[in-house]
Amino acid sequence: MQFQAQLKIIGAKRFRDTVDGTLYDNTKLFVEVSLNDNNGNAVGSASSEMQWGTSENFAKISSLQFPFMAQCQMEMVTNGKTNKTVITDLRPVTAAAQKTGA
Repeated sequence: MQFQAQLKIIGAKRFRDTVDGTLYDNTKLFVEVSLNDNNGNAVGSASSEMQWGTSENFAKISSLQFPFMAQCQMEMVTNGKTNKTVITDLRPVTAAAQKTGA
């Protein structure tokens, strides 16, 4: 299932290395999400980690000023037991996403 949402991207981390003979190559985004305040025990927001393809994606946003708003194409995937949401495309939507200065 694919869908779109506007997300506040507050951080990013890339990883590309071989661990115990297995190549790991990914970019993780940290997005702001609201805390569940239904029972009155939480207020505000926290970060949630989402996958965004390979480490090559990191270069697409590393020069931007964080945090920034982005229009994200997402997909819900499952392994048959658990579900997760991954980002398949990202487009910054705020002018503040560009670093100032030369």
